[in-house]
Amino acid sequence: MDRAFQRTKVLTDHLLQSPPSSSFQTPSLSSNACLNYSPPELSEKYAFDINDMRKLMDGHDLEERDRLFGMITQSKVFNPRVRGGKVFVSPDYNQSMEQQREMTWKRIEYLFERGVFQGWLTGEGEEVEMRRFACFEVLGLFDHSISIKLGVHFFLWCVICLFSFLSS
Repeated sequence: MDRAFQRTKVLTDHLLQSPPSSSFQTPSLSSNACLNYSPPELSEKYAFDINDMRKLMDGHDLEERDRLFGMITQSKVFNPRVRGGKVFVSPDYNQSMEQQREMTWKRIEYLFERGVFQGWLTGEGEEVEMRRFACFEVLGLFDHSISIKLGVHFFLWCVICLFSFLSS
């Protein structure tokens, strides 16, 4: 109960801060409790196994997902940035559309050279298909441009080939 009271007090103090009485006064500089965030995993215990939760959420091909995330975080083409001891990746949306398109192709080429797309068109069976879906989910989390390009080139192409095969 003390934890809930503490959180409520922090929010209340933050919301009820009164503005300076005169427009000529500058507010005093002081630390604000809501800016002193620490993630819950540092201070709270889990009532469940994190690995079991991940298996439940991701479902399949965890090793392949981890391998692909590792490739993404280790390459400069994915704009890795270290913040608070963790690596974050994101597209650079400050570039022009042409520059972003060029970077998307460089990222796809980087992944191709490392065998990520091996068997995507030639492999058969549920295992290959689920691996492809897992990789597609990971890449879609990074950048929607990669999702669209891969969706058109791999998934749509497979559907077109299937329809042409069935119609002949």
